[in-house]
Amino acid sequence: MKALLKSGDTEKIIFFAGVSRQREIYIMAANYLQSLDWQNQPDILHNIITFYSKGKAMDLLANFYVACAQVEIDEFQNYEKALGALVEAQDVYRK
Repeated sequence: MKALLKSGDTEKIIFFAGVSRQREIYIMAANYLQSLDWQNQPDILHNIITFYSKGKAMDLLANFYVACAQVEIDEFQNYEKALGALVEAQDVYRK
């Protein structure tokens, strides 16, 4: 996985993480995907959420939702979507 991350081949990283059953792989893939343009690519956003969920990294998933809310406010001034993301973060923390 580390070699794939260094190569930057997003498609292969998503595939490998998808067939992997290891928590660390899911988390590494989700962390990498956060470095991409996930705000404008819904499939990347979906994969980040999926990988954090499969990796049982609820604290990282909640922090990602908070980051989503911040982007919605800073870049799009969409407070309704930001509130939705914060509610999702709260739900994740409750689990």
